[in-house]
Amino acid sequence: MIKFFRKIRQRLVTENTFSKYLLYAIGEIILVVIGILIALQINNWKEHKQKEAQIKNALVALRNDLIQDTLLIREALPFIKEQHQLNESLRTRVAKPRATLDTLLQIMRYEFNPNWSDQIIYNVNAYYSLNQTGLIESLSDALKTNIKNFYNKKFFLKNRVEKTTSDYREKITSYVDTYTFGSTPIHDQGPLIDSLVWEHVDSSHLAATFQGLSNFKRILFTETQQELEYSLANSKNLIKQLDLYIEDP
Repeated sequence: MIKFFRKIRQRLVTENTFSKYLLYAIGEIILVVIGILIALQINNWKEHKQKEAQIKNALVALRNDLIQDTLLIREALPFIKEQHQLNESLRTRVAKPRATLDTLLQIMRYEFNPNWSDQIIYNVNAYYSLNQTGLIESLSDALKTNIKNFYNKKFFLKNRVEKTTSDYREKITSYVDTYTFGSTPIHDQGPLIDSLVWEHVDSSHLAATFQGLSNFKRILFTETQQELEYSLANSKNLIKQLDLYIEDP
C-alpha cells in the first residue's frame, strides 16, 4: 500500500502537476489521520476492556470476602444471642423480690463468667483495594453508594463495639483481682483459693460489681448483635447486587 502511494506521488511530481499533487497530499494526510484515529479507537477499546476485567475481578473478590464474612457471622451470632439471654436471666434472678445474698453469691461464684470473646476479623482487603485503585469510582452511582454506605456503617458499628469492649476489659481487670469465678480450663484456681476468696465477701461491693459488669455485658451483647445482624443482612443484599453487576456489567 505504501509503495502504491509512493508511485502515485512520484508520477505527479514528474508530470509537474501541482494542483493534482496538492490534492493527493491532502488526501494522504486525511488517510494518515483516519489511521491514527482508528488506532486510538482500538487502543481505547482495549483499555476499556482491560478496565472492565479489573473491575469484574475486584467485585468478584469483594463478593468472596462478603460470603466468607457471612459464614463467620452465622457461626458467631447464635453464641452471642445465647450469652445475651444468659446474662439477662442472671440479672432477672438477682432482681426478683425473693432474691437474697445467697442468690448473688451463687451466681457470682459459680455462674457468672465475665470473659468476653474477641470480635470477628472481617475480610476487607478487597474493599480497601477497590478504593485504593480508584476502581470504585467507575461503578454505577447506585452500586458505589451502596458499597460505601455498607462499609461505613459496618465500620462505625464495629468501632463502637471495640470502644465498649475496651472499657469493659478495664472493669474485668479489677474484678479478677478481687474474685474468682467458676472452674474452667482457664480459671481452675482450686478449692483452697476459691474458698478463701469467698469466705469474707463485701456484699455491697459484690452487688455493685455484678451490677456494673452485667450492665456492660448487656451493652456489649446488644451492640455486637446489632453489628452482626446489620452486617449479615446487608452483606446478603450487597452480594445480590454484585451478582447482577458481575453477570452483566
